[in-house]
Amino acid sequence: MIDQEQVVVRRPFLNGGGNQEDILRLLDDMEDLAESSTSFFGKAWGLDLEEFHMLINKVRASLPDEVRRASRVANDSDKIVLAAKEEAEMIKEQAIEESNRIMEEARQMASKLVDTSEINRMAKVQAQEMMANAENSAREIKRGSDEYARDVLSAIENHLAKVMGTIQKGREKLDMRISAVQTSEPIIPIGRGIRR
Repeated sequence: MIDQEQVVVRRPFLNGGGNQEDILRLLDDMEDLAESSTSFFGKAWGLDLEEFHMLINKVRASLPDEVRRASRVANDSDKIVLAAKEEAEMIKEQAIEESNRIMEEARQMASKLVDTSEINRMAKVQAQEMMANAENSAREIKRGSDEYARDVLSAIENHLAKVMGTIQKGREKLDMRISAVQTSEPIIPIGRGIRR
């Protein structure tokens, strides 16, 4: 079946009958016209150009519709190819623009991430510095409080020592006075009346 399709040669515009005969006849007329002119070194002289152009127009008019459609299709195909090239170029430009846009967005996003990371790092360092300063301040306050308490206790201790010294001296004076009174009073024998 494939062999049969390959053997058959499709020439639709030559199968029309009348047009084919007209074209062949007109071509014969053109050949006769060329042979009737004077030939000199392969060039025709004295050719009837008016009749020649008339035959050309008749040939064109006798061409079958298939040939005209084929010509239009050929012209349309050029337009289609041109339109396809323009569309492909437009799609290529759009793809480049889209690619550039995506790359720019990626760069901006990466930059933001870097900035965020840098901000987080700086915030962490600042927080650590604040914690260290707070701990130092707490240690200083505690040390100051201890020193103040120690000074207060020392002052109280000195004051109490002075008071104890004063009490000790008072008690010693009283002891000496009591002893002096006891040694100066006469001893009254028992049974001799009341001492005066």
